[in-house]
Amino acid sequence: MASNITVQEAAQRLGSAGFANADRYQRGTSGKGSRWAQKTGAAGANYQEGIQRALAEKRFDKGVASAGPSAYDTGVSTKGNQNWAPGMQLGQDKYARKVAKFAPLWNQELSTPRGSKRSANNLKRMQENVDRFTKTAV
Repeated sequence: MASNITVQEAAQRLGSAGFANADRYQRGTSGKGSRWAQKTGAAGANYQEGIQRALAEKRFDKGVASAGPSAYDTGVSTKGNQNWAPGMQLGQDKYARKVAKFAPLWNQELSTPRGSKRSANNLKRMQENVDRFTKTAV
């Protein structure tokens, strides 16, 4: 960091950079999907190594402990509420594409008849359901 600015000023610059440079983001990212896929695909080994190191060092646990519950609550109220609905809307086409293969199973009868609450038949029905959805997912 430059020695002539404070941490607070640097944070302010970061906070306003997204709005001030949105056009740069658009220009820099548009039409780069194939490049992203190629570079990201080639980084698989590095990703796996990094994940293994993070797991061994318990970085996730340390990050959660460091953030504390207030980080979650603040994120939900300041980012989540505003982004949730548009994100859901943007995801609807992908959802339909990914779920379409399961739609024929929704109303399909199971071979095992329903039983009473907590019965062996109901457990068997659950397993049948899991098996057919899992087989379809492959």
